[in-house]
Amino acid sequence: MTDHAATPQTRVFVIGGVRIVEDASMAGKSTTEIQKMLTPLYPQIENATVRERTDEASGMIVTEWIQKPGRKG
Repeated sequence: MTDHAATPQTRVFVIGGVRIVEDASMAGKSTTEIQKMLTPLYPQIENATVRERTDEASGMIVTEWIQKPGRKG
């Protein structure tokens, strides 16, 4: 039997084609806090839809920001 609770899960943040692996500056922060932290570099995530899933093969938590389509006008 393996103890999954003892192993901290790594989070990966995906913005379009960019993958950002969680580091010490992001550890312990919520997805909303990470979003606010990354918004100056990636302004498209400010109003993006957030999708979070667990990759079954690696056990990593993958957080994706899906850009909303632009509006004309």
